[in-house]
Amino acid sequence: MIDKKLIDNVKEHGTYRADWQGKEKVLADLGFPMGEKADYAFIMGCAQPEAMPQAIGSLKILLDRLQISYTVLEKEFCCGWLPFGQPAVMAKNEEDIARSKELSREFVVGNFRQAEALGAKAIVLFCAACEPSYANLAGEAKIPVISYSALLEQFFPGGRLDMTIDYYPGCYRFRRRITDQTLDIEPAHRLLGKIEGVQVSEPDSNLCCFIPPHMEKLSSNFASRDIVTICTGCYHNLRRTMKEKEEYRIWMLPEILLKALPA
Repeated sequence: MIDKKLIDNVKEHGTYRADWQGKEKVLADLGFPMGEKADYAFIMGCAQPEAMPQAIGSLKILLDRLQISYTVLEKEFCCGWLPFGQPAVMAKNEEDIARSKELSREFVVGNFRQAEALGAKAIVLFCAACEPSYANLAGEAKIPVISYSALLEQFFPGGRLDMTIDYYPGCYRFRRRITDQTLDIEPAHRLLGKIEGVQVSEPDSNLCCFIPPHMEKLSSNFASRDIVTICTGCYHNLRRTMKEKEEYRIWMLPEILLKALPA
């Protein structure tokens, strides 16, 4: 059975987490505009701001440097996947699965209405855990729902970075259990193609970094010590599984774009 307290947390605070203030504080400390009129409304996710402030800080600096009009929602409602959907699917509880879908629609559509009221031209997804739920419900938004890499592709002018990287977009194996909508990962390829001097190697993206034998094979195939991803889930898992290999560095795409951008 779905924990009613988690539902109440989302309705009251936006996030299912009891320590809901942490997300808001990180975004405020980084200087993100919140609930303001803007062209693009970002969906950051419940856990990402606290879990990866450096990467999100780089994203903010990049957005400012590119003069993109953006905001985060004043009360971004959790998509429901982590607290409701994932436990229900893992338990194969059909009643909870159906209820989690109802909750997801309620909360995601609530975010759509907020973004529309702010005059946004599009809703921009940063959190990979949120993305499948938004893909399923995108038809209920009055404005486009796009990835952050698709947004950055519109504005990033190119740059230079003398660096060798491995670009691992993620396998999206788990995502395919949630939605049959296709995820476009090509904007990130095109963004990296705009950077002069960077040498990009691409390991097998059919390998899943959450499956230990796959991860072992994946890490043995890395051609560099700098691994770049667009997936927040892969970012966290790669950092966790490779934390003892200090020579490796894990990057989110905005960090690399910011490094490449001319001063």
